Amino acid sequence: MARTIELKGEPKLGPMFAKAVVTGSKRKGRTLPDLEVVRRDVTPSVADVADYDAVCGFALSNRVPSTYLHVLVFPLQVALMSDPGFPFPLMGSVHLENTIRQHRPVLLGETLELRARVENLRPHFRGAQADLVGEAYVDGELVWEDRSTYLFRGAKVDGEVPPKVDEPEAIDGFGATWRLAGDLGRRYAKVSGDVNPIHMNPLAAKALGFPTTIVHGMWSKARMLGALENRLPDAYEVNVAFKKPVLIPSTVRFIAQSAGGPGSFVLALRNAKKGTEHARGTIRPL
Repeated sequence: MARTIELKGEPKLGPMFAKAVVTGSKRKGRTLPDLEVVRRDVTPSVADVADYDAVCGFALSNRVPSTYLHVLVFPLQVALMSDPGFPFPLMGSVHLENTIRQHRPVLLGETLELRARVENLRPHFRGAQADLVGEAYVDGELVWEDRSTYLFRGAKVDGEVPPKVDEPEAIDGFGATWRLAGDLGRRYAKVSGDVNPIHMNPLAAKALGFPTTIVHGMWSKARMLGALENRLPDAYEVNVAFKKPVLIPSTVRFIAQSAGGPGSFVLALRNAKKGTEHARGTIRPL
């Protein structure tokens, strides 16, 4: 039977991450819960959006960046993954890909209803993967959708493991160079609430196999989108697949090429020195 959890206030991610660490070893299920997490009457703060814009490279305007809506729905997704019925540990999960569909711009001052659920559990050659789905409504109108695919390493689920497919090389060429300071993880955590320690604490990052702290994947996506915001249509879909983590501090190169029509682009984020691919993506009008 389907369950609904309604959050009455702004959830705190710190305690939820702590709970996920404590309960992670007990999570050994193989099926997803039929659960939806809801939060109503959410009005983005002008000051909070401005702080987010400054960290992610968006211009100040009366439009809420589509990636900021992910910031608002992310705590609902963490609440879902912290629920006792969720089968996999949150800590150590890997954000593989994110797709956002903006049906129209959300304006500052509008009041949102946010919803989150999980679906599409399937095998992965490194474990299991599932999609965390977020939605935002204004007066019953679906204005925004978000789908984040997570890998849960080592998990076993029913189904045939798909073969590993060799992808073609991402685009390359001239682009914008961005120098990322060592405190970027802490700065993005402050404006997003995502306090996963691998982005802020080198020791925590090393404990999970990284040489030092790594950039939030959704910062990379937001920064790429911010660089193109004055060329985007009102309604669009943006997909980004996260590849090699971005270590901080570092220097990266952002490449965007037209995909043939107005508002259509192919994107890549690479290490400025070695050319390592960190992320690739596409934008298309709806």
